[in-house]
Amino acid sequence: MFHSPSARQVARTPADLAPMPLYRPETISEALAALHESGGTIYAGGTDFFAGVRQGLSPKALIWVAAIAEMKGCTIDSNGLHMGALNTHDESVAAPELDAVPGLAEAWSKIATVRIRHQATLGGNLMARRERYELSILLTALGATARMVGPELQVDMPVQDLWQADLEKTPLLASITIPLDNAPMLAYERSMRPTFTQALCRRGQALRCVMATEWLQPWFKDAPLDADAGQMMSGLPADFHDPAVSRAHLVRAGSVFLKRQIARLEDLA
Repeated sequence: MFHSPSARQVARTPADLAPMPLYRPETISEALAALHESGGTIYAGGTDFFAGVRQGLSPKALIWVAAIAEMKGCTIDSNGLHMGALNTHDESVAAPELDAVPGLAEAWSKIATVRIRHQATLGGNLMARRERYELSILLTALGATARMVGPELQVDMPVQDLWQADLEKTPLLASITIPLDNAPMLAYERSMRPTFTQALCRRGQALRCVMATEWLQPWFKDAPLDADAGQMMSGLPADFHDPAVSRAHLVRAGSVFLKRQIARLEDLA
């Protein structure tokens, strides 16, 4: 259900921030130690950080994690496609490993502006937990997991669980893993933004459809390959609507686009 956010301060600039300590960890362990010591804010690409500053964020310290090599790069092994949380959007799209998931690089390349794509990171996009950010839609469709780490604990959780997760014990996103079993393929439709976006993953004989708007957290539906698009979309929760669009419209329009996406992936197969 859509809830109108409370009014927030929008006039602040980085110049309004008070002086603060700056940490430059080179390993995940050092980053976690700095978090524990300072209660500071993780900083990588900085694009969402400054959005937070304009909304009233006043960090106690900055923990600049961009030098942590173990949080970068893309690899493939028997567990799937692994992507470091510090990869920028453009670095990820350019990685040849993404060819393991047909459609992923094409869909990812459509997200955000050129400036943001070169600066913003995969981890920052997800950890911001902002409904208008699109990466969680793609990764939820693909059944991706997020590796969250803390001083004494490491947890792999589905990306869709990040929205409500209590991350006090595992505050740092290290990497994302997309399972490659049953040859996943991805189709993405964002031409209706901000009304809605839709991602569809075909994995063997199964489908996963994800619907989202710029004000609602993603909803997903798993179904067999021969499922009817209209029946899949009729599963939208009764409260899946916002001031810009009704649930009835999302069901109708979503069904039309879902039929197209199913056909698109059939051709790709």
